[in-house]
Amino acid sequence: MFGHLDCPQPKNSPHVTRHRGLPSCGLQLSDSIDKSDARIIMEKTLRIVRSEDEIGKRIRELAQEIRTGVQAVDLTVVGILDDAFMFLSDLVRLLDRPVSCCFMKVSQHQYGGQTEIMFTSEFDPRGRDILLVGGVAATGITLDYISRQLAERGIKSLRTCVLVDKPGERRVDLKPDFAAFESGDGFLFGYGLGIQNQFRQLPYLAVME
Repeated sequence: MFGHLDCPQPKNSPHVTRHRGLPSCGLQLSDSIDKSDARIIMEKTLRIVRSEDEIGKRIRELAQEIRTGVQAVDLTVVGILDDAFMFLSDLVRLLDRPVSCCFMKVSQHQYGGQTEIMFTSEFDPRGRDILLVGGVAATGITLDYISRQLAERGIKSLRTCVLVDKPGERRVDLKPDFAAFESGDGFLFGYGLGIQNQFRQLPYLAVME
């Protein structure tokens, strides 16, 4: 476990507004949304922005991009929970190489502005070639922070990969090395992305209209 870590806001940027039930510290691997009850989604019209077939095709293409772009013999894939679980499971099966997989959870303490980064199993990143896999990169604050924390712990190399990149919402200078999709749509859910832990099982990516 990486103990308790401060997660600073970027200088000269507005405060990152967080909503109850979502991780703070700018963890824009899932976006924020006004949501008093996730069940209202089912009463609205859902617009599918990426179909199951589109996702499958793009993940296959992305796996090929990673096979070509990452030459590491012993690759460690680190998934950021919760949003990355479905994306990661499909992706690693298509990499066609031996990989080590582990998961991390990022949580924000309500008081003190501290962040806890915790791996789900014993893991020493030192000397490893790491592919860090997340769900949605919006502000990029926490993805950047995790990357710097890993770098400080002596990793050999680091590449970042996300399901959805939202560069229009970026608040730090960060560009994922790999992204399945780029989006300017609103709050996405499905294919592992959830609202109050619901709708993660949907095989497509959708927004509420």
